[in-house]
Amino acid sequence: MAKLSTDEIDLSAGMFIRCLPVDDWTTHIQVPFKHLKVITHDPVVLQSGNAKQRPTDVTDEDIELHSLVQRGLELGKKTNIPKYAAYIQRYVTRERAAVLPPIHLWTEHPLSIVQSTHQGALQNFLCVPHGLKLIAIDGETQLASHYHLERSLTGREEAREQHATAHLSAVVHDNRTPLEARQFFYDLNVLGVRVNSAIALSMDTADPLMEVVGRLSEEIPFFRGKVERISRQIKKNSPKVVKLQDLRQFVVNMVHGIAGVQYGTKPAPVGHVDLADLESAGRDWLSAYAEAFAEEIADREQCVAAMGSVLAAVGAMGRVILEAPAEDRADRLEELLDSLRKVDWRKGDHWLGTALTKTPQGKYTINGPKQSAYAVFGALSDPASPAYAVVRGEPSSPAL
Repeated sequence: MAKLSTDEIDLSAGMFIRCLPVDDWTTHIQVPFKHLKVITHDPVVLQSGNAKQRPTDVTDEDIELHSLVQRGLELGKKTNIPKYAAYIQRYVTRERAAVLPPIHLWTEHPLSIVQSTHQGALQNFLCVPHGLKLIAIDGETQLASHYHLERSLTGREEAREQHATAHLSAVVHDNRTPLEARQFFYDLNVLGVRVNSAIALSMDTADPLMEVVGRLSEEIPFFRGKVERISRQIKKNSPKVVKLQDLRQFVVNMVHGIAGVQYGTKPAPVGHVDLADLESAGRDWLSAYAEAFAEEIADREQCVAAMGSVLAAVGAMGRVILEAPAEDRADRLEELLDSLRKVDWRKGDHWLGTALTKTPQGKYTINGPKQSAYAVFGALSDPASPAYAVVRGEPSSPAL
Protein backbone atom coordinates (compact mmCIF):
# COMPACT_ATOMS: atom_id res chain seq x y z
CA MET A 1 0.00 0.00 0.00
CA ALA A 2 1.38 3.37 -0.97
CA LYS A 3 0.53 6.26 1.33
CA LEU A 4 -0.56 9.40 -0.46
CA SER A 5 -0.23 12.98 0.67
CA THR A 6 -3.31 15.04 1.43
CA ASP A 7 -3.15 17.05 -1.76
CA GLU A 8 -3.29 13.86 -3.85
CA ILE A 9 -6.73 12.85 -2.61
CA ASP A 10 -9.23 12.31 -5.40
CA LEU A 11 -12.70 11.67 -3.98
CA SER A 12 -13.83 10.33 -7.33
CA ALA A 13 -11.30 7.51 -7.08
CA GLY A 14 -13.38 5.35 -4.81
CA MET A 15 -14.78 4.90 -1.32
CA PHE A 16 -12.60 6.13 1.53
CA ILE A 17 -12.86 4.22 4.81
CA ARG A 18 -11.20 5.17 8.06
CA CYS A 19 -8.47 2.64 8.79
CA LEU A 20 -5.51 1.55 10.87
CA PRO A 21 -2.63 0.13 8.78
CA VAL A 22 -0.96 -2.96 10.20
CA ASP A 23 1.62 -3.70 7.52
CA ASP A 24 2.03 -3.30 3.77
CA TRP A 25 -0.76 -5.80 3.06
CA THR A 26 -3.09 -5.61 6.08
CA THR A 27 -5.44 -2.87 7.27
CA HIS A 28 -8.09 -2.70 9.96
CA ILE A 29 -11.22 -0.78 9.00
CA GLN A 30 -14.35 0.39 10.77
CA VAL A 31 -17.25 0.57 8.39
CA PRO A 32 -21.07 0.79 8.56
CA PHE A 33 -22.93 -1.90 6.70
CA LYS A 34 -24.29 0.56 4.14
CA HIS A 35 -20.68 1.14 3.05
CA LEU A 36 -19.60 -2.47 3.50
CA LYS A 37 -22.18 -3.61 0.97
CA VAL A 38 -20.71 -1.16 -1.58
CA ILE A 39 -17.35 -2.93 -1.47
CA THR A 40 -18.65 -6.54 -1.22
CA HIS A 41 -21.11 -8.84 -2.89
CA ASP A 42 -23.73 -10.80 -0.98
CA PRO A 43 -21.98 -14.19 -0.66
CA VAL A 44 -25.21 -15.87 -1.75
CA VAL A 45 -24.80 -14.52 -5.31
CA LEU A 46 -21.22 -15.76 -5.50
CA GLN A 47 -22.21 -19.41 -5.33
CA SER A 48 -21.55 -21.44 -8.44
CA GLY A 49 -24.66 -22.72 -10.22
CA ASN A 50 -26.69 -19.71 -9.08
CA ALA A 51 -26.65 -17.87 -12.42
CA LYS A 52 -30.37 -17.00 -12.44
CA GLN A 53 -30.05 -14.96 -9.24
CA ARG A 54 -26.74 -13.40 -10.24
CA PRO A 55 -26.69 -9.57 -10.42
CA THR A 56 -25.30 -8.02 -13.58
CA ASP A 57 -22.16 -6.79 -11.78
CA VAL A 58 -21.17 -10.31 -10.73
CA THR A 59 -18.83 -11.82 -13.32
CA ASP A 60 -17.64 -15.34 -13.98
CA GLU A 61 -14.25 -14.20 -12.71
CA ASP A 62 -15.85 -13.18 -9.40
CA ILE A 63 -17.39 -16.66 -9.07
CA GLU A 64 -14.10 -18.34 -9.88
CA LEU A 65 -12.10 -16.22 -7.42
CA HIS A 66 -14.64 -16.91 -4.70
CA SER A 67 -14.45 -20.66 -5.29
CA LEU A 68 -10.66 -20.53 -4.93
CA VAL A 69 -10.70 -18.98 -1.46
CA GLN A 70 -14.04 -19.99 0.10
CA ARG A 71 -16.25 -23.01 0.64
CA GLY A 72 -19.85 -23.05 -0.54
CA LEU A 73 -22.80 -21.72 1.44
CA GLU A 74 -24.43 -25.05 2.13
CA LEU A 75 -25.55 -27.41 4.88
CA GLY A 76 -24.88 -26.02 8.37
CA LYS A 77 -23.32 -22.82 7.08
CA LYS A 78 -26.42 -21.99 5.06
CA THR A 79 -28.93 -22.85 7.79
CA ASN A 80 -26.98 -20.77 10.30
CA ILE A 81 -27.56 -17.53 8.33
CA PRO A 82 -31.07 -16.67 9.65
CA LYS A 83 -29.98 -17.40 13.24
CA TYR A 84 -26.86 -15.30 12.83
CA ALA A 85 -28.98 -12.51 11.31
CA ALA A 86 -31.21 -12.55 14.39
CA TYR A 87 -28.11 -12.30 16.59
CA ILE A 88 -26.83 -9.36 14.53
CA GLN A 89 -30.16 -7.60 15.00
CA ARG A 90 -29.78 -7.95 18.77
CA TYR A 91 -26.26 -6.56 18.39
CA VAL A 92 -27.31 -3.44 16.47
CA THR A 93 -30.34 -2.77 18.68
CA ARG A 94 -28.31 -3.33 21.86
CA GLU A 95 -31.07 -5.65 23.02
CA ARG A 96 -28.38 -7.36 25.05
CA ALA A 97 -24.61 -7.40 25.17
CA ALA A 98 -23.32 -8.99 21.96
CA VAL A 99 -20.11 -9.11 19.97
CA LEU A 100 -19.25 -9.58 16.30
CA PRO A 101 -15.79 -10.79 15.22
CA PRO A 102 -13.97 -8.91 12.46
CA ILE A 103 -14.66 -10.03 8.90
CA HIS A 104 -11.52 -10.75 6.88
CA LEU A 105 -11.77 -9.32 3.36
CA TRP A 106 -9.41 -9.94 0.48
CA THR A 107 -8.50 -8.54 -2.91
CA GLU A 108 -5.59 -9.39 -5.15
CA HIS A 109 -5.39 -5.72 -6.21
CA PRO A 110 -3.17 -3.24 -4.34
CA LEU A 111 -5.07 -0.55 -2.43
CA SER A 112 -3.99 2.90 -1.32
CA ILE A 113 -4.08 4.63 2.04
CA VAL A 114 -4.78 8.34 2.03
CA GLN A 115 -3.90 10.62 4.92
CA SER A 116 -6.30 13.45 5.60
CA THR A 117 -7.13 15.82 8.42
CA HIS A 118 -10.47 14.76 9.88
CA GLN A 119 -12.05 16.38 12.94
CA GLY A 120 -8.81 18.21 13.63
CA ALA A 121 -6.56 15.15 13.50
CA LEU A 122 -4.54 13.49 10.77
CA GLN A 123 -6.21 10.18 10.00
CA ASN A 124 -5.74 7.32 7.56
CA PHE A 125 -8.36 6.31 5.01
CA LEU A 126 -8.31 3.19 2.87
CA CYS A 127 -9.32 3.86 -0.74
CA VAL A 128 -11.34 1.09 -2.39
CA PRO A 129 -11.76 1.97 -6.08
CA HIS A 130 -15.30 2.20 -7.41
CA GLY A 131 -16.50 -1.13 -8.71
CA LEU A 132 -13.92 -3.22 -6.86
CA LYS A 133 -15.48 -5.90 -4.66
CA LEU A 134 -13.65 -7.58 -1.78
CA ILE A 135 -14.22 -11.25 -0.94
CA ALA A 136 -14.66 -12.49 2.62
CA ILE A 137 -12.08 -15.18 3.37
CA ASP A 138 -13.27 -15.41 6.98
CA GLY A 139 -16.56 -14.30 8.48
CA GLU A 140 -18.48 -14.99 5.28
CA THR A 141 -21.47 -16.37 7.20
CA GLN A 142 -21.63 -13.12 9.14
CA LEU A 143 -21.44 -11.09 5.92
CA ALA A 144 -24.21 -13.19 4.32
CA SER A 145 -26.26 -12.73 7.51
CA HIS A 146 -25.98 -8.94 7.22
CA TYR A 147 -27.41 -9.11 3.71
CA HIS A 148 -30.12 -11.51 4.94
CA LEU A 149 -31.01 -9.16 7.79
CA GLU A 150 -31.25 -6.19 5.43
CA ARG A 151 -33.75 -8.09 3.26
CA SER A 152 -35.77 -9.20 6.27
CA LEU A 153 -36.11 -5.60 7.47
CA THR A 154 -37.81 -4.43 4.26
CA GLY A 155 -40.63 -2.10 5.23
CA ARG A 156 -39.21 -1.49 8.70
CA GLU A 157 -37.26 1.64 7.85
CA GLU A 158 -36.16 2.61 11.35
CA ALA A 159 -34.70 -0.84 12.05
CA ARG A 160 -33.22 -1.01 8.56
CA GLU A 161 -31.45 2.34 9.07
CA GLN A 162 -30.21 1.24 12.47
CA HIS A 163 -28.60 -1.79 10.87
CA ALA A 164 -27.26 0.17 7.89
CA THR A 165 -25.44 2.64 10.11
CA ALA A 166 -24.10 0.16 12.68
CA HIS A 167 -20.29 0.15 12.56
CA LEU A 168 -18.58 -3.16 11.92
CA SER A 169 -14.96 -4.26 12.11
CA ALA A 170 -13.07 -5.82 9.23
CA VAL A 171 -9.52 -6.68 8.28
CA VAL A 172 -8.55 -6.03 4.66
CA HIS A 173 -5.83 -8.11 3.01
CA ASP A 174 -4.84 -6.55 -0.32
CA ASN A 175 -2.21 -7.22 -2.96
CA ARG A 176 -2.23 -10.93 -2.10
CA THR A 177 -2.46 -13.72 -4.65
CA PRO A 178 -5.41 -16.14 -4.66
CA LEU A 179 -3.07 -18.86 -3.37
CA GLU A 180 -2.07 -16.68 -0.42
CA ALA A 181 -5.72 -15.88 0.29
CA ARG A 182 -6.53 -19.56 0.13
CA GLN A 183 -3.83 -20.26 2.71
CA PHE A 184 -5.24 -17.50 4.92
CA PHE A 185 -8.63 -19.23 4.75
CA TYR A 186 -6.94 -22.40 6.00
CA ASP A 187 -5.02 -20.59 8.72
CA LEU A 188 -8.09 -18.72 10.00
CA ASN A 189 -10.44 -21.69 9.93
CA VAL A 190 -8.30 -24.70 10.73
CA LEU A 191 -5.48 -23.70 13.06
CA GLY A 192 -7.78 -22.54 15.84
CA VAL A 193 -9.17 -25.11 18.31
CA ARG A 194 -12.91 -25.03 18.92
CA VAL A 195 -13.99 -25.08 22.56
CA ASN A 196 -15.64 -28.29 23.71
CA SER A 197 -19.34 -28.48 24.50
CA ALA A 198 -18.78 -28.31 28.25
CA ILE A 199 -16.96 -24.99 28.06
CA ALA A 200 -19.43 -23.65 25.51
CA LEU A 201 -22.34 -24.45 27.82
CA SER A 202 -20.67 -22.98 30.88
CA MET A 203 -19.99 -19.72 29.03
CA ASP A 204 -23.47 -19.30 27.54
CA THR A 205 -25.04 -16.80 29.92
CA ALA A 206 -27.88 -16.12 27.46
CA ASP A 207 -29.31 -19.63 27.85
CA PRO A 208 -32.10 -19.36 30.47
CA LEU A 209 -31.71 -23.03 31.34
CA MET A 210 -28.03 -22.51 32.13
CA GLU A 211 -29.00 -19.84 34.63
CA VAL A 212 -31.20 -22.41 36.37
CA VAL A 213 -28.50 -25.11 36.20
CA GLY A 214 -25.88 -22.69 37.49
CA ARG A 215 -27.89 -21.84 40.55
CA LEU A 216 -28.79 -25.46 41.27
CA SER A 217 -25.14 -26.52 41.04
CA GLU A 218 -24.12 -23.82 43.51
CA GLU A 219 -27.08 -23.86 45.89
CA ILE A 220 -27.58 -27.61 46.39
CA PRO A 221 -24.92 -28.45 48.99
CA PHE A 222 -24.10 -31.90 47.58
CA PHE A 223 -23.08 -30.49 44.17
CA ARG A 224 -21.26 -27.36 45.32
CA GLY A 225 -17.69 -27.60 44.03
CA LYS A 226 -18.33 -31.05 42.53
CA VAL A 227 -19.50 -30.13 39.03
CA GLU A 228 -17.06 -30.57 36.14
CA ARG A 229 -17.54 -27.42 34.03
CA ILE A 230 -14.55 -27.60 31.69
CA SER A 231 -13.74 -31.12 30.54
CA ARG A 232 -16.02 -33.45 28.63
CA GLN A 233 -14.95 -36.31 30.90
CA ILE A 234 -14.32 -36.54 34.63
CA LYS A 235 -10.84 -37.82 35.42
CA LYS A 236 -10.51 -40.92 37.56
CA ASN A 237 -9.22 -39.22 40.71
CA SER A 238 -11.16 -35.99 40.32
CA PRO A 239 -13.27 -34.69 43.22
CA LYS A 240 -15.98 -33.84 40.69
CA VAL A 241 -18.96 -36.17 40.59
CA VAL A 242 -21.11 -34.88 37.73
CA LYS A 243 -20.63 -33.03 34.43
CA LEU A 244 -22.28 -29.69 33.78
CA GLN A 245 -23.91 -30.88 30.54
CA ASP A 246 -25.46 -33.82 32.41
CA LEU A 247 -27.02 -31.50 34.98
CA ARG A 248 -28.35 -29.39 32.13
CA GLN A 249 -29.85 -32.49 30.49
CA PHE A 250 -31.49 -33.34 33.81
CA VAL A 251 -33.22 -29.95 33.81
CA VAL A 252 -34.06 -30.05 30.08
CA ASN A 253 -35.73 -33.43 30.56
CA MET A 254 -37.82 -32.18 33.45
CA VAL A 255 -39.38 -29.89 30.84
CA HIS A 256 -39.48 -32.18 27.79
CA GLY A 257 -39.39 -35.67 29.24
CA ILE A 258 -36.94 -38.22 27.88
CA ALA A 259 -37.40 -36.72 24.38
CA GLY A 260 -35.32 -33.81 25.66
CA VAL A 261 -32.13 -35.75 24.89
CA GLN A 262 -32.64 -34.82 21.24
CA TYR A 263 -31.50 -31.28 22.04
CA GLY A 264 -28.12 -32.29 23.43
CA THR A 265 -26.06 -29.12 23.82
CA LYS A 266 -28.36 -27.16 21.50
CA PRO A 267 -30.85 -24.60 22.87
CA ALA A 268 -34.02 -26.25 24.17
CA PRO A 269 -37.34 -24.35 24.01
CA VAL A 270 -38.68 -23.37 27.42
CA GLY A 271 -41.07 -20.57 26.52
CA HIS A 272 -44.07 -22.49 27.83
CA VAL A 273 -42.52 -23.05 31.26
CA ASP A 274 -42.29 -20.73 34.23
CA LEU A 275 -38.54 -20.72 34.90
CA ALA A 276 -38.94 -19.90 38.58
CA ASP A 277 -41.28 -22.87 38.97
CA LEU A 278 -38.89 -25.08 37.01
CA GLU A 279 -36.03 -24.03 39.25
CA SER A 280 -38.05 -24.75 42.38
CA ALA A 281 -39.19 -28.18 41.21
CA GLY A 282 -35.71 -28.95 39.86
CA ARG A 283 -34.10 -28.04 43.17
CA ASP A 284 -36.50 -30.28 45.08
CA TRP A 285 -36.06 -33.27 42.79
CA LEU A 286 -32.29 -32.98 42.30
CA SER A 287 -31.73 -32.40 46.03
CA ALA A 288 -33.85 -35.40 46.93
CA TYR A 289 -32.07 -37.64 44.44
CA ALA A 290 -28.65 -36.49 45.66
CA GLU A 291 -29.58 -36.97 49.30
CA ALA A 292 -31.09 -40.42 48.76
CA PHE A 293 -28.19 -41.76 46.66
CA ALA A 294 -25.22 -39.64 47.74
CA GLU A 295 -22.84 -42.60 48.07
CA GLU A 296 -23.83 -44.09 44.71
CA ILE A 297 -23.48 -40.75 42.91
CA ALA A 298 -20.06 -40.12 44.45
CA ASP A 299 -18.79 -43.61 43.55
CA ARG A 300 -18.49 -43.15 39.80
CA GLU A 301 -16.11 -46.10 39.43
CA GLN A 302 -18.47 -48.69 40.85
CA CYS A 303 -21.95 -47.20 40.33
CA VAL A 304 -24.03 -45.76 37.49
CA ALA A 305 -26.09 -43.22 39.46
CA ALA A 306 -24.11 -40.19 38.14
CA MET A 307 -23.87 -41.33 34.53
CA GLY A 308 -25.24 -38.99 31.87
CA SER A 309 -27.89 -41.43 30.63
CA VAL A 310 -29.07 -42.09 34.19
CA LEU A 311 -29.30 -38.41 35.09
CA ALA A 312 -31.17 -37.79 31.82
CA ALA A 313 -33.67 -40.51 32.75
CA VAL A 314 -34.03 -39.33 36.36
CA GLY A 315 -34.61 -35.78 35.12
CA ALA A 316 -37.30 -37.06 32.74
CA MET A 317 -38.97 -38.87 35.63
CA GLY A 318 -39.14 -35.50 37.41
CA ARG A 319 -41.45 -34.15 34.72
CA VAL A 320 -44.41 -35.57 36.68
CA ILE A 321 -43.32 -33.42 39.64
CA LEU A 322 -43.15 -30.26 37.51
CA GLU A 323 -46.55 -30.94 35.98
CA ALA A 324 -48.26 -31.84 39.26
CA PRO A 325 -50.24 -29.28 41.29
CA ALA A 326 -48.13 -27.71 44.01
CA GLU A 327 -49.99 -29.56 46.78
CA ASP A 328 -49.28 -32.95 45.15
CA ARG A 329 -45.60 -32.49 44.33
CA ALA A 330 -44.21 -33.84 47.59
CA ASP A 331 -46.22 -37.05 47.18
CA ARG A 332 -45.09 -37.50 43.55
CA LEU A 333 -41.49 -36.97 44.61
CA GLU A 334 -41.68 -39.61 47.36
CA GLU A 335 -43.31 -42.11 45.00
CA LEU A 336 -40.43 -41.72 42.56
CA LEU A 337 -37.82 -42.05 45.29
CA ASP A 338 -39.49 -45.17 46.68
CA SER A 339 -39.23 -46.78 43.25
CA LEU A 340 -35.59 -45.75 42.78
CA ARG A 341 -34.57 -47.01 46.24
CA LYS A 342 -35.08 -50.55 44.91
CA VAL A 343 -32.57 -50.03 42.07
CA ASP A 344 -29.18 -51.74 42.26
CA TRP A 345 -26.90 -48.88 41.15
CA ARG A 346 -23.73 -50.99 41.09
CA LYS A 347 -22.19 -51.60 37.70
CA GLY A 348 -22.94 -55.12 36.54
CA ASP A 349 -24.58 -57.28 33.93
CA HIS A 350 -28.02 -56.11 35.06
CA TRP A 351 -27.25 -52.78 33.31
CA LEU A 352 -26.26 -54.37 30.00
CA GLY A 353 -28.45 -53.17 27.14
CA THR A 354 -29.32 -49.99 29.03
CA ALA A 355 -26.55 -47.96 30.68
CA LEU A 356 -23.63 -50.29 29.95
CA THR A 357 -22.02 -52.39 27.26
CA LYS A 358 -19.52 -55.18 27.89
CA THR A 359 -16.40 -55.64 25.79
CA PRO A 360 -15.13 -59.10 24.76
CA GLN A 361 -12.47 -58.65 27.43
CA GLY A 362 -15.18 -58.34 30.08
CA LYS A 363 -14.81 -54.59 30.68
CA TYR A 364 -17.88 -52.40 31.10
CA THR A 365 -18.17 -49.31 28.90
CA ILE A 366 -20.61 -46.47 29.41
CA ASN A 367 -23.33 -45.78 26.87
CA GLY A 368 -23.98 -42.11 26.06
CA PRO A 369 -27.30 -40.38 26.80
CA LYS A 370 -28.48 -40.19 23.19
CA GLN A 371 -27.65 -43.86 22.72
CA SER A 372 -29.23 -45.25 25.87
CA ALA A 373 -31.36 -42.66 27.71
CA TYR A 374 -34.65 -44.13 26.47
CA ALA A 375 -33.65 -47.64 27.58
CA VAL A 376 -32.47 -46.36 30.97
CA PHE A 377 -35.69 -44.36 31.35
CA GLY A 378 -37.71 -47.52 30.75
CA ALA A 379 -35.59 -49.45 33.24
CA LEU A 380 -36.09 -46.84 35.95
CA SER A 381 -39.70 -45.82 35.39
CA ASP A 382 -41.70 -48.34 33.34
CA PRO A 383 -42.82 -51.56 35.10
CA ALA A 384 -43.72 -52.97 31.68
CA SER A 385 -40.09 -52.85 30.60
CA PRO A 386 -38.19 -56.12 31.17
CA ALA A 387 -35.23 -54.06 32.36
CA TYR A 388 -37.36 -52.52 35.13
CA ALA A 389 -37.20 -55.71 37.19
CA VAL A 390 -33.65 -56.57 36.12
CA VAL A 391 -32.05 -53.38 37.48
CA ARG A 392 -33.91 -53.97 40.73
CA GLY A 393 -32.52 -57.49 41.10
CA GLU A 394 -35.89 -59.11 40.50
CA PRO A 395 -36.80 -61.78 37.97
CA SER A 396 -38.15 -60.19 34.80
CA SER A 397 -41.75 -60.87 33.88
CA PRO A 398 -42.13 -63.45 31.09
CA ALA A 399 -43.08 -62.02 27.71
CA LEU A 400 -46.73 -62.51 26.87
